[in-house]
This record gives sequence, structure tokens and C-alpha cells, in this order.
Amino acid sequence: MAGTSRRHFSRTACASCLAVVIAVPVLGTATAAPAPAQPVTAPHGTSPPPPPTPEPEDTPPPQDTPPPENTPPPEDTPPPEDTSQPPDTPPSSDAPDTAESQKPEELKQEAQARVAKAPEEVKEDVEKAVTKMLSLIDDPRTTPEDRAAYVSIVAGITAALKMVEDPRATPDDRATNTRIAGKISTSASSLSVSRSSSAPQTLVPSEPLADVSQATSGLADPRTTPTDPKDRKRIQQIVEETCDALKVYEDPEASPEEREEAKKKLEERTEALRNALYLELVKEIKRYKPSASCSDAIEDRTRQVGWADGSLWGLSDRSCAAPVAAGARQENSEWHELMECVLRDPFTTCARYVPED
Repeated sequence: MAGTSRRHFSRTACASCLAVVIAVPVLGTATAAPAPAQPVTAPHGTSPPPPPTPEPEDTPPPQDTPPPENTPPPEDTPPPEDTSQPPDTPPSSDAPDTAESQKPEELKQEAQARVAKAPEEVKEDVEKAVTKMLSLIDDPRTTPEDRAAYVSIVAGITAALKMVEDPRATPDDRATNTRIAGKISTSASSLSVSRSSSAPQTLVPSEPLADVSQATSGLADPRTTPTDPKDRKRIQQIVEETCDALKVYEDPEASPEEREEAKKKLEERTEALRNALYLELVKEIKRYKPSASCSDAIEDRTRQVGWADGSLWGLSDRSCAAPVAAGARQENSEWHELMECVLRDPFTTCARYVPED
């Protein structure tokens, strides 16, 4: 009760003080002297001390109200920073998310799951090849370069089987990818034979096999597969031709002439990055400041599929859209017709626009 009356008194006293403060400005500085006189009499009583205390208590409320109003602004500032992050995410999506980019254990599980559902006509071949490649990947004696090649081969077999299982695949595509899975597997199973034979070591069979396996992974990825069916068929054809050449090259019973012809075909793929026209194309595209993703796409596809289909597949990558469009506008450039064709037509029909000189 004493606390209640004291609080009531303080409010009343505060109201009186406020009335005095309002009146004081009208009276002037001379009349302001009586105001301190009241606090002097307060110490004589028990109840007077509370009155001065309420005055600071009444002042905080207005001070407490602004802080909440000032606090939201800093909280409102982060959202714009968060909004700027989404634009940075798409570029990372340019990178292909294929089986080849998986960790070894994930790749192993994916491969084994696909092999279990492989078509009967190639099941034995793919199972044998995947088992062998996984064993070599885990072998501590395997060099990093060879391990990377074996990972690519397993990823390629897995990608081909994935396309076979795709419910949207046409019967023709399903049959083609079944053959590709079988051919990559057959070559993979005989890699050790080519190493122990007297075949010229200027060509390491695991390299072209790893390259076409990576191309197969690119075909399976919706973000990197060619959009035109004609282009997809052409890449599939190159993969099969490379596997066929490897089979002849690795066959000890093939004639020297057959093996030499197969070797030439394979070297066309492995030497593609040294092709003079490819180097001219790279020089031309650099005029338009391509992104690292675009430059990598052109180089990777050229290595995997060869000149010129591989290079044009790389040019058609979405990361190259801006520099290719810029090149197409340069009518004074001898490459502008090729750039226009890549933007407009299936890229496998554009080789005719490659400058001859």
C-alpha cells in the first residue's frame, strides 16, 4: 500500500512539475529560481524523495521508443546483400553434374546400381569392366593419371546405362547407348592386354577411351547434351567409331595395316588440341573475352570428340553464348559465318564454314 501511494504521489508531483516547467518559459529567467526551491524542501520529508526519481523514470519511455524504431533499419540492410547472391549461383550450375564429378564411393555405388539393371546383351561385359576399373581405382599402385582415366571410364559406362534406362529415350537411342556401354566396357576390359603387348607406346589406349567416356557423360547430362538430335547422333557415332578403332588397335590378331589405320584414327582425337584450325578458332574466340567455363568447354569437347565436331560442341555450350553472338556480329571476321551457324543450326552442320586458309 505504501508503494502504491508513493507511486501515485510521484505521478501527481510530476504533473505539477510539468505544469511549472511549461509556465516557466513564459515567466522568463527570473521566475525560474522558484523551481529549484521545491527540490530543497523535499529532503525534509519521507515521501518527497520519490518525486525526483519519477522524473527520470518518465523521461526514459520516450528514449526507449526510438531504439526499437532504430533497430529495424540494420535488420533491413542484410536482405539486399542476400538478394545479390542468387545471381552468383547460376554460373556454378554451368559446371556439369555428372557421375564423373562424384566421389569414388558415390561413383562406385551408382555404377553398381546401373550395372545390376543393364540390358542382358551387355550385362556381363559391363559388370566385368566396372569391377576391373573399380579395382584399379582402389589400387594404391595406380598412378593419379591412370586413376583419373579409370574414373572417367566408369563414369562413361554408368552414363550410357543411365541413358538406356531413361523412359523418354527412343528405342533407337536406347539401342545406341546399349552398344556404347558394351563397347566402352570391352575396350576397358582389354586395357591391360595393350599395355603388355608390343604395341607402340606413342598411343596409350586408356586416354582416348577416357575421352570418349567423358563425352558420353556429357551426353547424359541435360545441361551439356546437344539440344539437336542430329548433334547427339553425331557425337554417339564418334564415340562408337573411337571404341571400334580401339578394339582393332588392341587386337593382337589384327593385321599391321589394320592396326596402323586404327592408330591414325585414334591419334586424330588425341592430337586434336594441336590442330592448327582449332588453335585459330581459340585465338578468334579470345577476342570476345570468353569466360573460363566457355574456354574449358571448347578445350574439353575438342579433346573428347576431336576437331571439328568437338570444338563446335564446345562453342554451342551455353557459357559461350555471349562471345559466339559477339563473333557472329563481326562481319569483317572470316569466322563470323561459323559463329552465326552455331547460333542458328545444328553445330555438326557448321564445319563447312571453317575458314580454309
